[in-house]
Amino acid sequence: MNAKMKIRRRWYIFLQQRFPPAEHALLIVFYFGANAMVAGSVSVSGYACTAFHLFLGLVVVGGMFFHLRIFDEIKDFRHDCTAHPDRPLARGLLSVRQAKQGAGVLIVIELLLSALIGVHALSAVMCTALYSLVMYKEFFIGQWLRPRLATYALTHTLVACLMSLCVFSIVTGRYFWMSPKQYALFVCANWMIFNVFEFGRKTFAREEERDLVDSYSKRLGSIRAAGNVIGMAAVAVLIAVVLGNALSLPFLFYLAQALLLSVVVGTGLWYGISVSRTAARAFRGACSVFILLYNVIIVIGVGSVLWR
Repeated sequence: MNAKMKIRRRWYIFLQQRFPPAEHALLIVFYFGANAMVAGSVSVSGYACTAFHLFLGLVVVGGMFFHLRIFDEIKDFRHDCTAHPDRPLARGLLSVRQAKQGAGVLIVIELLLSALIGVHALSAVMCTALYSLVMYKEFFIGQWLRPRLATYALTHTLVACLMSLCVFSIVTGRYFWMSPKQYALFVCANWMIFNVFEFGRKTFAREEERDLVDSYSKRLGSIRAAGNVIGMAAVAVLIAVVLGNALSLPFLFYLAQALLLSVVVGTGLWYGISVSRTAARAFRGACSVFILLYNVIIVIGVGSVLWR
């Protein structure tokens, strides 16, 4: 019993340090909510699910986020031993084997819960789980892929698209390959917002750069690194505008999306030109909140029409 409690305590510490529940819960709820609302609004079957199925789906998507975080920790273990020795696996809080077991348990739970929802949900979750496993193996070309920072990120953030399709199946009761063009467009928006976060968090001021830590600012320079992020944010907002027109969303929806984009553009230009520590932090902060606020605006915008 004591040994089990000790393991639970270690997992609790891992969770607090590498997957803080409060901030991730908020992100997951609004990510799921935005995808669910768009799916139900554009699908011919509408909202073909029960509240219980929605709850199970939310737990499944939350499990996906967590097992992906664990996979990232395992993949980065050797590098972290040198560059980030304070991280849980690097300092021995959990062994790599224990981390693998934890991720495996999460995947089994995701499959079981999605099976309770239906075959349509199970098929989508199975595909996502399989992709995450291949992604964990770095598509079996890790030596070629790892030095290519942008390619590595783009192939990994694609999992956000698959999770989006999982939500579609859960909400509509339809197989993910039956999603309409409008939802496919929103799937692409999910890819863009995750890229904004992923690319944005690896841009630094000159004095913040570290020899053992790769970054887009180091490879591309501040202006090109910021420009890439601004471009992806603009694509995501453009997709939101197209969906807004299709769903007849109110003017405030467009205004909120424009303001959100302007924050990314403004901090990006500030960082790209000045490359100061303050500007870099502001830009990373804007990229971090973009992924959350984008979905918050979608939820409020679509919700205002549904509950009108």
